[in-house]
Amino acid sequence: MLAWQAAYVGLMPQDYLDALDVADRTAYWQAGFARSTPGVRAVVLTADSLVAGFAVVGPAHDDAPSTLGELYAINLRPDAWGRGAGALLLAAAQEALVDLGYAEAVLWVVPGNARARRFYEMHGWGSDGVERVATVFGVTVPEVRYRRRLG
Repeated sequence: MLAWQAAYVGLMPQDYLDALDVADRTAYWQAGFARSTPGVRAVVLTADSLVAGFAVVGPAHDDAPSTLGELYAINLRPDAWGRGAGALLLAAAQEALVDLGYAEAVLWVVPGNARARRFYEMHGWGSDGVERVATVFGVTVPEVRYRRRLG
C-alpha cells in the first residue's frame, strides 16, 4: 500500500490512493499468498523481521504463448527504495521465472511511472511497444508492456 501511495501520485486518483487501507490490502495479499496456484510463485524480501517487499510471477496472461512468463507485481516499501533492495527482489523474481521454465518474461508498467521504468530498464527490461488500458484494483490505467530475456 505504501509503495502504491508513493509511486502512483499523479498517475492514479489521489482520493483512491488516500483511501487505500492497510488491513484490506494485507488481507488481499495474505489470501493470495496462501492460495497454492500451480505455476505461480511469490518472493518475499524481509528486513529486520519485517516484510520490505514482494514480487509475484507466473505464466503470462493475455493469451500469451505458454513459454512466456510474467512479473505480475513487485512492491517495495518506499523507505527501502534506492538501497539495492529492489534489485535483489527483481533478481529473485527473475530467478523464480527461470525456475518455472521461462526464458523470457513480460511485465506491465504505467507509462508515466518514470521511476519504475528507469529501474526496469537499468535491469535489462525494455518496452516492446505493446500498450493496453487495464483496470487494476478498480482503477483504470494505461499500461505499456516491458519484455526481457531471462537466464
